[in-house]
Amino acid sequence: MKRSRTAVLAALALGLTLTGSASWQGFAADATARAASTPDPLDPLTPAEVSTTFSTIEAYSKFPHGGLFPIVKLHEPAKSDVLAGRSTPREAFADVYDPAQNVLYEAVVDLNAKRVVGWTAKPGAQPALSATDYVNGDTIVRGDPRWQSAMRARGLNPDDVYLDGWSAAEPLPAGVNPSDRLIRELSFFRGQLPNVYDRPIEGVVATVDLTQGKVVDLVDSGIKPVNTTTTGNPTSTRNDLKPLVVGQPDGPSFQIDGNAVTWQHWHFRVGWTPREGIVLSQIGYEDKGVVRPIIYRLSLDETFVTYGIPDPNWVWRSALDVGEYNLGQYSEPLQKGVDVPSNAVFFDEATASDTGSAGGPIALPHAIAMYERDAGSLWDRTDPTTLARDPRFARELVVTDTMPIGNYTYVFEYIFRMDGGIDVQIRATGTTLNQGVSSTAEGEKYGTTVAPDIAAPDHQHFFNFRVDFDVDGANNRLVEENTHSIASGFGNAFATSPAIISTEGARDSSPGRWWIVQSTTRTNALGKPTGFALQPGEEVSPLADPSYPLLQHAQFATHALWVTRYRDGEFYAAGDYPNQGAPGLGLPEYTAGRQSVDGRDLVVWYTTGFTHVPTVEEYPVMTTDTTGFSIRPSGFFDQNPALDAP
Repeated sequence: MKRSRTAVLAALALGLTLTGSASWQGFAADATARAASTPDPLDPLTPAEVSTTFSTIEAYSKFPHGGLFPIVKLHEPAKSDVLAGRSTPREAFADVYDPAQNVLYEAVVDLNAKRVVGWTAKPGAQPALSATDYVNGDTIVRGDPRWQSAMRARGLNPDDVYLDGWSAAEPLPAGVNPSDRLIRELSFFRGQLPNVYDRPIEGVVATVDLTQGKVVDLVDSGIKPVNTTTTGNPTSTRNDLKPLVVGQPDGPSFQIDGNAVTWQHWHFRVGWTPREGIVLSQIGYEDKGVVRPIIYRLSLDETFVTYGIPDPNWVWRSALDVGEYNLGQYSEPLQKGVDVPSNAVFFDEATASDTGSAGGPIALPHAIAMYERDAGSLWDRTDPTTLARDPRFARELVVTDTMPIGNYTYVFEYIFRMDGGIDVQIRATGTTLNQGVSSTAEGEKYGTTVAPDIAAPDHQHFFNFRVDFDVDGANNRLVEENTHSIASGFGNAFATSPAIISTEGARDSSPGRWWIVQSTTRTNALGKPTGFALQPGEEVSPLADPSYPLLQHAQFATHALWVTRYRDGEFYAAGDYPNQGAPGLGLPEYTAGRQSVDGRDLVVWYTTGFTHVPTVEEYPVMTTDTTGFSIRPSGFFDQNPALDAP
């Protein structure tokens, strides 16, 4: 739940450029050709635009020598300008971090004019960890005699140890300067074996002050057994699966124009950022020849992972993968027959080396895949007198990306349906963050013993999605629906009661509860407001105490749903800079004014997730677990929109 693999980080730190990259060349022949056109205001940055951003900022008079670029992404224009069709400058946003002075700047570049149009110091803020931080943290710890001694005391060669960098989080060790840039390092046995997370080295945690360039705290809480032999690789594989061929001999049913997609009445744009991964925008549905808006922007905006072991070496471990690590930049190159079926097409993206022009843009080939798949019955009815069937087979359009972040790998799927609905699914796989233990009893106290000397701790995952609804326009309202029993003489009565949520704030999940975003300017044929419902998925609530410091940094997870008035620049549930940030950033700040959202342009923030109590079958690798939620028409259409399905 931290960062991607060492090889990926080394590439980022050393600056594997887009041109000439072996990985890029390997995928070039299979890349999706997209129509060349003038960039849409919401299109991701191109490799050339990343390069222009670097060169423009590095030539700027205020650019600090040795400055780093933790993130470079599109600077999105104001929503009002996009909706009005006004011409806006094509701009890039960059975090520029000065490690010598420990100061962060936000830069905005006019890409056409090639000039810096915004330069703002952010005192006290720390950007997400980037490749240079991981490389420096690794080097500093390896040079520390205390850490070397701790490894040798366990019979290990320090050169055989893998170091895994984490955000420092809380609580910090005594004497550590919270204003300096920090990273914590965990140790795993590497040797010549694959899958390092199978082999934890328990009890050793190094806290590195990157500003001072030294280890400022080294915990060695006692020697636990270290498994140095397990590999997690199968000894044999099955050979009894016959080929399963997926093909579309006439090509896909969707059309792509640049980043714009049309499929089965759906219209939307596929975007991407190195923080969020996939960003879908301007989602609408063509009804009677007119594209009706539904969602302006949809993306994952934050995650939170927390562990249940009340031990000083574990209590600080949590992950805000989006804000602390820029999850999107780790988008894996998706492969046909491995990640996606053979009929998939791809969107290539590019991120930025944090070393700027020295590293250049970095290829992310096949970062996003899109494909159609069968989806079972769309409907099936039978005439009671003739017994004639009237069935339809469903098809779905999937837009997906996969991002490894340390021991976990997350797959995000945005699924468009023929009935006018959208499903959002998260798939989690990879390796549990394992604990070295001295006995089965120790491993079973707060988790599950999964192998000799190894336990998998209980933990929770939370995923927050920002959904900027524009149902038939920007003037919307949020309605909470609660289904409940009603006392009656027959004992079978229940009903659903709507309640308008008129101000910014948070709402909790409850059995029989869901939410509808309704238009306040348009009605359907029955005279009722048109709307789209957000139907909850698996309900998950934090099991940590409300006072737990890390939960204070992820307060979005304490409620299932939040609603805010739309404001430009409010994108992240845990704030712009959660790494070493103050508690209460993000949604608590956004909702503090309790502004009206009735009939306004509103944004819904929804958290789904799961509580993971591992089993022995999930070691050494977890089969995929799935959670998510659904967005469904609720009075948006006058009748079933799939009646014309072939």
